[in-house]
Amino acid sequence: MDQPDTRDARSPSDPPLVGLIANPYASKDIRRLVGLARVVDVEEKANLIARLLAGMTAGPPVRVAALDDSGGLVRRALRLARTQTPPVEFLPLEPSGTETDTRLAAAHLADLKAAALVTVGGDGTIRSAVEGWPTACLVPLAAGTNNAVAISEEATVVGYGAALAAADRNAGRFFDALTTLSVDPGDGSASRAVVDVVGVRTRWTGARALWEPKELVEAVVANVRPTAVGVASIAAGLGALPSGHARYIRFGHGKRVRAVLGPGLVGVVSVAEHRTLPQGARIGLDDETRVVALDGERRIIRSSEASVDVGSGPRLLSVKRALESVPSG
Repeated sequence: MDQPDTRDARSPSDPPLVGLIANPYASKDIRRLVGLARVVDVEEKANLIARLLAGMTAGPPVRVAALDDSGGLVRRALRLARTQTPPVEFLPLEPSGTETDTRLAAAHLADLKAAALVTVGGDGTIRSAVEGWPTACLVPLAAGTNNAVAISEEATVVGYGAALAAADRNAGRFFDALTTLSVDPGDGSASRAVVDVVGVRTRWTGARALWEPKELVEAVVANVRPTAVGVASIAAGLGALPSGHARYIRFGHGKRVRAVLGPGLVGVVSVAEHRTLPQGARIGLDDETRVVALDGERRIIRSSEASVDVGSGPRLLSVKRALESVPSG
């Protein structure tokens, strides 16, 4: 069934708006063939979203504005959830089946002043959303491959936390600042990364995903957690990173770091150099770098002027903190 247009006039007394963007193409890259990465199929993603929506009904009243994704995930989820869902409307956007859908939907939700933006996908989905809405209050539900930033708690719990945060008068207390990276390939344009920017030797994008350590030249990593997967796992093996900073890594003969390079992929990587970069730092890429990968996907052919800037941007929901705000008894 068709939903009302979110551009309709709204009363100040209306429940807060939560944006929802689901990526039907997340978790389908080559790491399913070279490792043991899970495949999150259409039905499982729809079930995930249905649980997310059900969780939102446990909190204060909210309404949802969703991208009508090309895979029909949100519509499937509404059928699964039946009546256990907040009011859901669809954005007036025609999906193209590309990552542009996420970027445009996020920008539209920024214009609508959504209180929070829920994404269902992996780190690439988050990156595209941030390109459309750089200062979003993010609730990224994990449904991708590495999920270095995305939230992996049960979807029902995440939905409950999202509703609590969106409806709170001081919602900012539930969100933590994320360090982000801006990449200028040398032509004046810029792309964003929320986890890492990695330089590789081979001059081709191919299947895009990174999985071979011998290809790695250098990396700038913005978000480091001991539980991370991918290049972020290598960065975590080099020690804790101060809040608001990034870590530069030059790969080569030196310190050996054992890391989880992908689901089912464990390896030892040699690090020749690493150092901490504060926000505002800019670093040029090494001449040996031929292609630049953003958040695990080869995307940019390097030029001689390519550089990476360390900055701030979106904020990430602390589900735990939101749930702890509920009075006991």
